Amino acid sequence: MGLFLPKQVAFFDLMVEVSDSLIEMVELLDEFSKNFKDFEKYSVRAKEIESQADQKTHAIIDKLNKTFITPIDREDIYLLAHELDDIVDLVESIIQNVHLYKITNKIDAFGEFVPVIKAAGYYLKELLLAFQKQKYSEELLGIKIKIHELEDQADVIFAKSISKLFTEEKDPINVIKFKDILENMENTMDKFQKVADIIEGILVKST
Repeated sequence: MGLFLPKQVAFFDLMVEVSDSLIEMVELLDEFSKNFKDFEKYSVRAKEIESQADQKTHAIIDKLNKTFITPIDREDIYLLAHELDDIVDLVESIIQNVHLYKITNKIDAFGEFVPVIKAAGYYLKELLLAFQKQKYSEELLGIKIKIHELEDQADVIFAKSISKLFTEEKDPINVIKFKDILENMENTMDKFQKVADIIEGILVKST
């Protein structure tokens, strides 16, 4: 049974549009990680994508405020929209902090973390497309599990990278800088998992 009438699909379309901005951001992060130069250029582009995501999120909230009957609970739409936008912000901040901290030597964790973040971005978009079908399914559960598996991988990378940082890095300022960025990447993956759980919870509640 559908959760809403066809005319209400716009909420879900707009969320997918936010995920399009997320895909742009993770692709930019991947390119940034591989090149690891031209930091100002990447910083500017990341801000542009983040601003676009903000506009799409505001469009969701604006539509929510003007809609009397919503396809799912109003609070769920609001929460999901903001959590999606938060992921875009978190990925952007990885790029911005490298630029802000004037880091020029790339740590190994970048090469391990970034592909995981990128994969999670694509799986989240798949999850939102499955969410549009308005029912809990094996497809949706499978995608959610993949996101959880990626988050587990990120936990391992984070623990290994933190241990290596405190063992090998002698400059305390660099320890602070790299630790902040590692925590940022770990928090990004935690947020992916949280959003996946929110989507699953909405559908289970609506079934």
